[in-house]
Amino acid sequence: MEQNSPERLKLALRILLILGMPIGFALAADHFVSQANLYAMMQSFAFLGLLTLGLSVTMIAGEFDLSVAAVATVAGLITVKLGGDSALIGIGGAVAFGIAVGVANAALLPWLQVSSLVTTVGSMILLTGVAFWLAGGRVLSYDNFDVSDFLDQNVAGIFSIRSLITLGCYILVAGLLHFTRIGREIYAAGGHRKAAIQSGARVGPALTVSFMISGGLSALGGSLLSLSLATASATLSGNVLLQAASAAIVGGVALSGGIGTPIGVAIGVMILTILNNGLGLLSASSTQILLVNGAILLLVVLLDGRLGISLARVLRLRERQVLTPS
Repeated sequence: MEQNSPERLKLALRILLILGMPIGFALAADHFVSQANLYAMMQSFAFLGLLTLGLSVTMIAGEFDLSVAAVATVAGLITVKLGGDSALIGIGGAVAFGIAVGVANAALLPWLQVSSLVTTVGSMILLTGVAFWLAGGRVLSYDNFDVSDFLDQNVAGIFSIRSLITLGCYILVAGLLHFTRIGREIYAAGGHRKAAIQSGARVGPALTVSFMISGGLSALGGSLLSLSLATASATLSGNVLLQAASAAIVGGVALSGGIGTPIGVAIGVMILTILNNGLGLLSASSTQILLVNGAILLLVVLLDGRLGISLARVLRLRERQVLTPS
């Protein structure tokens, strides 16, 4: 009971956000529940969802991959450059690049004996330079618009092929984390690494797989986005890293590692997607949207910490007072 009350409080907040925000925005904005707007939200989910899912796997493993946005940007440029004759070749090359970056990030951890924050910020800076070199100061165009039309074609009113691919990735990662040995070892590596090593868990391979997933999914997201837009540039991903980290935390992934699920991450991404979309329909400025995003993130972080524990104690005391006969 002592441990479950804070968890119930955090779950209640996320349920309130995912259910309450759509109702509020539907009442305030005429077109919020229109088919076109729901489709637009799923398109936003398609890109942010992949990057957040990849980042969250490293967070569950007790690490943090700061290079996800840079990987997505370079992957988009690789896709456009290699995929002129075949989009699949472009996607394959981009994903292979992302996985290679993930392997390199994981390999640097034991070699340099430093935090993943240090190694991946170096990767981020390096890849940002690579992106500007590949772009050559230009916005690269992709001439095969049939691929763009295919990826963005409407499915069941609100989905697209691109958003369905993202949802499929969530299902695959959820299966990996919960039904395989390496998935359990990823949780163990983030939960208590020393104990995991002493118990015989393969922490090294678990970290390598988590960074490979992060790099591969980030590259896939950047590749599909570039094909969808039929363009690629060195600034494609913008400040998506901040949004991905926020969505992962809002979705219940602990910064300390060992806690989080793909379904929770999907909920976190949808919360931010709904929030940004609804505020945009209400003509909020980018500064106001960023401020509200920060307020939501701060509230979730506080509830995950001492504030959540304190509130849970107050609620338990009130329950006992109600249940105790006078």
